[in-house]
Amino acid sequence: MLALENVRKVYQTVAAVDGLSMEVRKGEIFALLGPNGAGKTTTVRMILGIIEPDSGRLHFDPPMERSRLGYLPEERGIYQDTPVAETLLYLGSLRSDNKARLKEQAKFWLDRFGLYDRRNDKISTLSKGNQQKIQFIAAVLHEPEFAVLDEPYSGFDPINQELISSCITELRAGGMTVLLSAHQMQLVERLADRFLLLHQGKEFLSGTLEEIRTKTAREDLHDIFISSFSTGGTA
Repeated sequence: MLALENVRKVYQTVAAVDGLSMEVRKGEIFALLGPNGAGKTTTVRMILGIIEPDSGRLHFDPPMERSRLGYLPEERGIYQDTPVAETLLYLGSLRSDNKARLKEQAKFWLDRFGLYDRRNDKISTLSKGNQQKIQFIAAVLHEPEFAVLDEPYSGFDPINQELISSCITELRAGGMTVLLSAHQMQLVERLADRFLLLHQGKEFLSGTLEEIRTKTAREDLHDIFISSFSTGGTA
């Protein structure tokens, strides 16, 4: 469904993504993992066309219309002074002109997250966790074919992390392809069909969970893997 071939992106003298190749298959949950600074968000932004790679090739097969993409950004970016329902319907209308279906989906998701009674409240009155739920709803409200969720667990306690995991599993069961970008291996290892672990902009490990476990059983790879998830950065 999506292929990256030797993609590279450089900021000044830093290669945020350096010769990355990967593919996401239709109907799967694909996890893009790595510590802060590994290049996950840069990769996500190239996939969505927000920024262009300096070299390499990135393409959907078949070609994907932007209206069929869903995106949960890492940064919170919803209108603080607008009521919840109005915000969702506006953002949904940017991707779909089926207003009746958008209203159905908004009600479904607000009910799912226990927020329907707050549909007329301004976004600014919600907690950070509830604002993150609204952003999650906005990413999937129009029922995209392909959803990119960048750090979807940000700001959630363990109970809500489990709730989000359940929602992602349900979306995949409904036919949606999901790309998860995260740095918490333990939160996504039960969800994803396949994984790619980034380290300094390059592929470090990839495959199914069992394949990765087999590879990291090697002492040299295990030590590098553990140390990579304790480093910081921003790319």
